[in-house]
Amino acid sequence: MESQMNKLVHQFILLPLAIRVLQHDKKNFSDFKMRNVYQGKIDSSITQLQQDLSFTKKLMYTQNHIDVKQIAQCSYRWSSRHDTGVITYTPGELKDMTRKVIEVYLYGSKSTAFEPRDQGW
Repeated sequence: MESQMNKLVHQFILLPLAIRVLQHDKKNFSDFKMRNVYQGKIDSSITQLQQDLSFTKKLMYTQNHIDVKQIAQCSYRWSSRHDTGVITYTPGELKDMTRKVIEVYLYGSKSTAFEPRDQGW
């Protein structure tokens, strides 16, 4: 698999995982007294992740004609017009890669400005 296709497949796998982790974490922040400080940043990151996932899907399906299906907990089958293959990760690898994606969206190169929420205590 060529480099750009490889990158697209990895993004297609990791971005939804990062979205789910941030959505789960957002629920945990609901018990915090200072939750408003965190929720704006998490909402902004989730929105950016969703936009990037949409763009990734568009590139995969319309330009590169790549299809990815999960076949096991940590295994994915990809197929394109000319090739097919299986990508298998360990749970630790998926966790580390998802953590890195989240870091990039929270305070790395993909971090976006956000409006702090002022919803009272």
